[in-house]
Amino acid sequence: VDVNNQEVSARSAAVVHKGTFYIGLAPTSYVGTAGREASVHVITVDTQGITRTRQALEVVFSLREWYSVQEKVGESDYYWTNKVRDTPVSTKTVQTDELGQALVSFKPEKGGTYRVVARGLDERENEVRSATFLWISDREWVNWGQQNHDRIELVADKKSYRPGETAQILIPSPYQGKVKALLTLERGHILEHRLLDLESNSEQLYLPILPEYAPNVYVSVVIVKGVDETNPVATFKVGYVMLSVSTERKELQITITPDRIGFYKPRDKVTYAIEVKDYQGRGVEAELSLHLVDLAVESLTGADPRDIVQWFYRERGLGVSTASTLAVSVDRRDQEKAAMGKGGGGAEEGIVRQQFADTAFWAPVVRTDALGRASVTVELPDNLTTWRMRAQAITAQTEVGKAKADVIANLDLMVRPVVPRFMVIGDRPVLGAVVHNNTPQELEVVVSLEAEGVTVSNGRQSVRVPAGGRETVSWPAVVGAAERAKLRFRASGGQYSDAVELRLPIYHPSTPETVGTSGQVEEQVIELVRLPEVIDLSLGELKVILEPSLAAGMQEGLEFLRTYPYDCIEQTVSRFLPNVVTYRALKKLGIRDMKLETELPRQVAVALQRIYALQNKDGGWGWWPNEESNPVLSAYVIFGLVEAQRAQFSVDQGALGQGIAYLRGWLDQEESQAEYDARAIVLYTLAEAGQGDLGRAVNLFERRASMSLYARAYLAMALHILAPDESSRPSALVNELANAAVLSASGAHWEEKRPDGWAMNTDIRTTAIILRALVRLRPESSLLPSVVRWLMVARSSGRWETTQENVWSILALTDYMVASGELAADYTYGLWLNGVRQISGAVSSANVNKPVLMQWPVSALRLEGDNDLILERTTTGGQKGTGKLYYSAFLRYFVPAEQVRPLSRGIFVERQYYLANDPKKPISQATVNDVLTVKLTLIAPNDLYYLVLEDPLPAGCEAVDTSLKTTSAAARGPELEQKGEEETSAEELPWEGYRYWASHTELRDERVALFASFLPKGTYEYTYSLRCTTPGQFRVMPATAYEMYFADVFGRSAGTVFTIAAGQ
Repeated sequence: VDVNNQEVSARSAAVVHKGTFYIGLAPTSYVGTAGREASVHVITVDTQGITRTRQALEVVFSLREWYSVQEKVGESDYYWTNKVRDTPVSTKTVQTDELGQALVSFKPEKGGTYRVVARGLDERENEVRSATFLWISDREWVNWGQQNHDRIELVADKKSYRPGETAQILIPSPYQGKVKALLTLERGHILEHRLLDLESNSEQLYLPILPEYAPNVYVSVVIVKGVDETNPVATFKVGYVMLSVSTERKELQITITPDRIGFYKPRDKVTYAIEVKDYQGRGVEAELSLHLVDLAVESLTGADPRDIVQWFYRERGLGVSTASTLAVSVDRRDQEKAAMGKGGGGAEEGIVRQQFADTAFWAPVVRTDALGRASVTVELPDNLTTWRMRAQAITAQTEVGKAKADVIANLDLMVRPVVPRFMVIGDRPVLGAVVHNNTPQELEVVVSLEAEGVTVSNGRQSVRVPAGGRETVSWPAVVGAAERAKLRFRASGGQYSDAVELRLPIYHPSTPETVGTSGQVEEQVIELVRLPEVIDLSLGELKVILEPSLAAGMQEGLEFLRTYPYDCIEQTVSRFLPNVVTYRALKKLGIRDMKLETELPRQVAVALQRIYALQNKDGGWGWWPNEESNPVLSAYVIFGLVEAQRAQFSVDQGALGQGIAYLRGWLDQEESQAEYDARAIVLYTLAEAGQGDLGRAVNLFERRASMSLYARAYLAMALHILAPDESSRPSALVNELANAAVLSASGAHWEEKRPDGWAMNTDIRTTAIILRALVRLRPESSLLPSVVRWLMVARSSGRWETTQENVWSILALTDYMVASGELAADYTYGLWLNGVRQISGAVSSANVNKPVLMQWPVSALRLEGDNDLILERTTTGGQKGTGKLYYSAFLRYFVPAEQVRPLSRGIFVERQYYLANDPKKPISQATVNDVLTVKLTLIAPNDLYYLVLEDPLPAGCEAVDTSLKTTSAAARGPELEQKGEEETSAEELPWEGYRYWASHTELRDERVALFASFLPKGTYEYTYSLRCTTPGQFRVMPATAYEMYFADVFGRSAGTVFTIAAGQ
């Protein structure tokens, strides 16, 4: 643990050696000839790899003899069996020289396989041995052993080759006499072929190694033997050997040279001179990608870019089949682990360091000139750390290479803040700073802390820091009612100084309670707002949004989707899909939204890249990475890709095609009644993608009685797309849906008979999907205005509850807006609060798509009795009175965290803290550097779908992330475990493949979140670890659990206060 309470861990392993030295054997050639001397190089090294001299060894050469017989198996089958015996034919005694090396030779008298064994004793009489093999050819027949398959193993004389060398390859044929053979050189295709006459069964082949063989080439020999006295049946044998060929002629030599030797300061400009040469040392034109990264980040994650040489010239697969799949190879991908370095924290003297970055520079394309030279200049951020510049290069001739160079940013006097990553209103943290003196003399340093949003005591202090030493300074603090804290630390001593400014988020001490209403103003609407009895008057507000059109009324929903805090595949698509459709609709109506036009391309590009990254090998998608593909989610992704493509965004056709293939493959599986709704979703998606299946859609139409209402709407739209001239089936579905509408004073909507957890469906989502179908298939329906009014009234806080409700409501309302021309508006509005006019204005085509926001803090409202909110829509002067006025009014208020009581509406949640070394005694206080175990108990009376469990952290703690390379190997990661006697077996789970409860866990600065696609009813414990890093008293918000797409099912624990004492 360092002085700012950050834990760093390392790990290692111990090797137990057989003896105090090792023997290495390397034949000068693995392939030799009978009657000619064969030699083996010997080396001895100690356990550290240092040569060991004057070591006596015994080397034994043994001929491996094969005794092959055919044995009868069953009634009529015969199989070859082989027994092996190694017969010593030569023994040599050698002693390694002053370099630890020796050469031992012998002359084999006949062909075959020879095993070479070297033995020696160390000073403790431990025997050390090593072995290798030699293959010797002969003009006489050699028994290589008889096999029960048609393969032989070709033997190369070396492990690897350089271009220009000649490979010597032994062909160990099992046949006697002269035979014909086909030689081919292969990799991806046949590079070369020729016929061979093999005079013996141990012929040697000599093959020149060409540069284009890099990184490897396959040598194939097919031997054909007809019928003769030694071979009663015509047969063939196939042999392969892979030759590794050096990529040296394809590798670039890159040098990166900074313009200074020694340290840099923050915000210094560094100029890097880059030179690229080929294998002959000549400068070449090349394209490079450059990025400058804080080495501390790489130390945490172990991140090291893939080796471009390995990526381009890794070992290649064979890619060629001989006969009927006798030998097929696939690519092997190499991965390397990077050597870890060190990095750290903070900029230049006389400035306030606040520009901190993980990546300081990124240039995807830097070109060298004809001499292979280029340069780039980078201004360093304010981090005090080691900055690593990495370069990867490629030429037009696909020569590739990589390089790296480090520079260090440092100060003579520096201040390192010791603060939490976030704060909560009412927290009482002890803020700190570590002052480092890197000069050769003691310094009297004045250290100060200036704060906004936080009240600190004794803001200015003086401390003596020894030469090359450090001292810690602390300030008790109280967090106020603000959105963000600004902390400015300063240290000055003599001619040296440093200053650091941090901005930390401040969260409210409890999850806000929000109550609200939405509706439509015909002439006048009166809403009454009453504050609850227990409320924090320093927080919260009453917000009213006036929306002159559906376009304006959808803004809160679009913003909710844009800022949603998680990135599962559904939310990734939901973040851009409505914007794409809205963009097309506004463009069609002749309305420009400059902000949307500017942000949409980047928004779509980011989402598409994540979609491609999350796609499974089968072409589908799961809720989170590495989760089995789900047809409903996969259909939603394909639908999003299709809409993006319609909006003229470039979509990867490979990813789209694989996704469509997955959906079609899923449709081919045996169907069940439980999957009718999912099949309707998939069929509609395929129809939108131009890959529809009319036959399956018609077949499903006949089974519609078992389908949900939203699924019938999907099916109606699919049938309309696939057969626009055949209206009988879509019309029948639309009539059934119209007859099922529920009419009320607030409008028309639909209610499903049963919930559909897997489809993320609610009655609001059903109503939106049916509205979309009605707009497309029956735009003249009198139901439409009533459905639109109900959807707008169904909003809470200006939007709908879930991401899926928002997406489908926005899509449906956008379609209605285009079809109805609802953007024509000409009227006047007014708003009064407690009898005082707050705002009034006129609506026209110029501002019809812009909402009007009014907001009042709860402290400005009446504490007792009702607050009167009056909204009016009138016509004045020559106004036509056309257009609609929608509104949303919602009150957001807070209760102090320690007063928040547990609440269970379908889920029970309880949270307890324990010391990691005492898991039986719950605690409410600990000490800095203590490791805690957090135990969340969750009781689900019913099955849960798409569960989210969120646990806010005490601001003085950090979750232990076991994925980081600096975390102790003994640390426990998050775990979810079912408790009780009635544990759910895999066979009881719906939909084969949903075997795993915990789909995904996220460890964030301020909370830990668990996601589970499906959680069978029962009792569960979710545990994870915390480290206490900052002393103080911290207010902890309740842990909450909820179904992401069913807002009414949720639960929360109690809030609490957690105290952390300063360590020794």
